[in-house]
Amino acid sequence: MRKESKVKINVKGKIFGGEKLLICLPLVSKSKKELLEQAEDLIKLDPDVLEWRVDFFDDLNYEEESELIKAMKELSKMTKDIPVIFTCRHHDEGGNKEILQNDRVGIISKALETGLADIIDVEMFNEENFLEEVKKIVKKHDKYLILSHHNFKETPSEDFILNKIIEGEKLGADITKLAVMANSYGDVLKLFNATYKARLSKVEIPIVTMSMGEYGKITRVFGSYFGIDMSFAVGKGVSAPGQMPVENVRKMIDLMNN
Repeated sequence: MRKESKVKINVKGKIFGGEKLLICLPLVSKSKKELLEQAEDLIKLDPDVLEWRVDFFDDLNYEEESELIKAMKELSKMTKDIPVIFTCRHHDEGGNKEILQNDRVGIISKALETGLADIIDVEMFNEENFLEEVKKIVKKHDKYLILSHHNFKETPSEDFILNKIIEGEKLGADITKLAVMANSYGDVLKLFNATYKARLSKVEIPIVTMSMGEYGKITRVFGSYFGIDMSFAVGKGVSAPGQMPVENVRKMIDLMNN
């Protein structure tokens, strides 16, 4: 039986931090046409959550009649019953391209204004004025904020992981997230232990952690028992190493629950 978070978030009927591990599928597309085709395919897979990694989009011009804004509006209509995480990832933490901070704020603002984004994901390491601006516009639209940390090279110490999970909550996140590269099963244990400690005694908000890479695949399925509230799986495009096909993740979760 999984340990639920003290503070739960209800987004379009999906409960983050509740009794069920949520499954999120990423949208990773270069054009509006590709995005909408991919979204149509993923919606058929009945995901709990979708994440649009907009940093993969070729044209990030966010003027009113741009392809990006048109894509936001059309995707919003398609996902009216599905929570959408909107992520314009910083290049230093795995983003597909370098984007000026002012432009990131502008793109995030448009995602909220069009009604597309239910949850915004930005990195903890951003400068204070950037984080405050993002928090302000998220609050203005009555939406939710993920603060995240990524390490694509290694798994740091258990204490570091625990402190980062805690830091997300302290910085004002509604959901705190951490992804690190596992180079051994020992690395996976560090992530599980830190997440479990955070859930039991330190952190009240929903937690999303994962070990990336081949060793980390186990966290995508069994993380729920250690306090992980959402897992990323593959529908069409992969947004991080170690993501598994959604049908495989569901089968293994069902086996464990039965």
